[in-house]
Amino acid sequence: MKIRALLAIATLIGGLYALEHTSQKPAEKEALLSDTQIGLRKAPLEDERGLKLQDYNFHKNPPGESQRFERAYENAPPMIPHDTTGLLPITKDSNQCLGCHMPDVASTVGATPVPASHLYDFRHNRPTPNHSVSDARFNCTQCHAPQANAAPLVKNNFKPVFSNKKLEFRSDFMDVVDVGVKDLTKKEAKTK
Repeated sequence: MKIRALLAIATLIGGLYALEHTSQKPAEKEALLSDTQIGLRKAPLEDERGLKLQDYNFHKNPPGESQRFERAYENAPPMIPHDTTGLLPITKDSNQCLGCHMPDVASTVGATPVPASHLYDFRHNRPTPNHSVSDARFNCTQCHAPQANAAPLVKNNFKPVFSNKKLEFRSDFMDVVDVGVKDLTKKEAKTK
């Protein structure tokens, strides 16, 4: 019953909003912001002829000779600090990243090892067979991106707070993935 009432209220508000914005006089419509004023690209969304892409320079240091970046926040996917030329595209059958980043190899080559969360099948709640990378996580560039030498387009004052200094360069996701969930499950069991 509560959901129906909320949907009815949302529909009413949406209708009033639409009515208000469709009944504007021509002079009022001109005062609205154009699509070239609201984004960072400063070009019309419908026409890309005037769009000028910035030329970004990505780090060209080869793997093993680059400096790692601090994570953007605790357990954030780390940026790729080295050149990826020849390593992409990544497919299920061809993943050059794993040659250095699998845990059994990473320490010998000085690479950051794939974290335990990548070797775990969350769909079936079990480790992956043969300690292989999960089918859901084989595409590294889905979350990890090369870092460009580029100035931010907007000022950002965000400063990450790490609960542990080691987490600036490592993940403890598997240790904290169910924090709060266990307590919630216990509470739900008590109320049933």
